[in-house]
Formats: sequence, structure tokens, C-alpha cells
Amino acid sequence: MSFGPGQPSRTSIVVAALRAFGAREPDSSVRNPDFLAQRLITDDDLRLISEHPISWALKKDYQEGRQSREVAAMSNLMLVRTRFVDDHLCHALQNGATQVIVLGAGFDTRAYRFEELLRNKTVFEVDYRSTQQLKKRRLIEVLGTLPKHVRFAEVDFNKDALEDVLVSAGYRSSEKSFLIWEGVSMYLPEAAVRKTLRTIAQHSAPGSTLVMDFAGRAMIDILEEFLNLPQHKYTTHWGEPWIFGLPDKQEREFFRECGLELCNVCSFFKADAINRYLTRSDGTKLGSLRGGIPEKNAFSTMARMTWRFFTTKSYWYALAELTVP
Repeated sequence: MSFGPGQPSRTSIVVAALRAFGAREPDSSVRNPDFLAQRLITDDDLRLISEHPISWALKKDYQEGRQSREVAAMSNLMLVRTRFVDDHLCHALQNGATQVIVLGAGFDTRAYRFEELLRNKTVFEVDYRSTQQLKKRRLIEVLGTLPKHVRFAEVDFNKDALEDVLVSAGYRSSEKSFLIWEGVSMYLPEAAVRKTLRTIAQHSAPGSTLVMDFAGRAMIDILEEFLNLPQHKYTTHWGEPWIFGLPDKQEREFFRECGLELCNVCSFFKADAINRYLTRSDGTKLGSLRGGIPEKNAFSTMARMTWRFFTTKSYWYALAELTVP
């Protein structure tokens, strides 16, 4: 991942904006629970992502903004991702986790949204210096101060030893932990992903839990083949391309090689996620997680992608719950 000098990750701003947009949904059954995201991003931040439709959708009426297929699909995806991680965070804290580590924290707000549940717990937010400095400024503007239960640690996942970064911030490997690694692994080389996962496995207490999202190799192949997909206008052209996907149909083996046990996978594109997270109070569905296919040759593009999906049996893009044996 490469940013300009002192520039925060633009994809982290996009993610926060999508959560903020989803938090405006009138139906609480399908509303993004991140009520703080809107307060952490400013017009200056939105100007950094002006090419992305969420930059204008966030300034429009909610229903008008959802007329953009790309905005609707991506905000739905962020709803699933946010609620999945939130659910597992609450479960871990109720089952004895005393530390929460957010790797590649971006504008993650869980340390502040769940402040009561995190009483007497420690949260470590780990991220690149430029993104973290902006986040800290925004927190002071919104909250008045940086909460005492949160410790910030700077890292470059490609270069730094994660265990040293965490220990320097006060992390205790003997305590049961809950770790979040959201929106990072697909941007890193495989060696950096494996190194991070092995570090978590080797320096976390047994019973600790990691929740992360991941791309399948088939997804990376699709991005390399379909260069007209809108995602390339943002991730790739912003210097933040998706480059790593787990071997298709070998996810369990991959994680086990890194010292972790795969407990649960939630695929964004299958019925379970849609039924669980995208069902309105009246039983209707909020909408599709697939959007943003260019109008030109849209049918053939979608047909080829769908064929690839069913022939590879890949997760494409999914969430995983992992435990430290």
C-alpha cells in the first residue's frame, strides 16, 4: 500500500464514508451500527476520494444516494462486515477477552462505540503513521480527548515486526485477546500476510480470536482480467491495489499452516449473509451485494464473472473467524 507523503489511506476514508452512509438507513434491522463514522470524516477527507461516488452520495438524501448501484452495493457490503465483526467482538468480550487489537485500524470506531463493554479492557489500534495521525486528530475534535483505554501503535506491515510494535504499546501475550484485521490482507504480499498471521498465532494466548476479511485467488484473477471494473479507479489507481488472495478451496489449510484454526466463514455473496444481515424488518431484502458493473458489456461481464464464481467454488471475498489453539 503506497500513499503520498503524509497522506492517509484513501480506501480507509471510503470505508468510513460507506459506514456513515449506511448508518442513515431508516430501518434499524439493516442500519449500519457505526453511528460515529459520520463525525470522523470531513469535507477535506471527502475531497481526497472525490472520484468515488460515495463522496457525493454522503451529501445527498439517503434514498437518492442509494440510486447509485455502486454505493448501494458497497454500503451493503460494509453493513455485513461491520455487524459480523461487532457480533464477534461482543461475544469475545463476554467470554473473557481482556485485550482488543485492531490491525490496520483506519477509522474503526469500536473502541468508542463499545466503550462501556470495554471498561477495564485495553484496545490497541495499529496502523500506518499517516492514517493514524489523521484519525487521532479527528478523535480529539469529536471526543475532546483520546480515551485512556486506547493505545495507538504505528506499523508498516511490510517492514515492522508486529510483536515488537504491540509489546512496545503494552500488549500482554499471556492474556486472551480479540483481534480484528479488516480491509488489509488483500493489499499485502502473501509473505506479509503469512508473517502477520503467524505472529498472531505465536504471540496470542490460547483461545484468542481473530476476525478478518480475505479475498480468494479467484477474486484477484478477476480483478486482473476485468480491468474496467470500477474498483480499479480507486484501489489500483490510488496506489492501493488488491494483490493477494487465499488459495481457492484451501482456506482452512492456509490458515492452519499459519498456526490458526478456521472456525467460521461468512461469504458476502451467499444467502446466509443476505438473510442474516440484509433482511428488513418486513422480511424484504435491502438489495444486492453485487454492483458497479459497467453498463457497457454489463451482461457478458457479469456472465463471465458468474461462471468463474461457480466453476472455482471460491469465496471471492469473505469474512473468517479464527482461533489460536
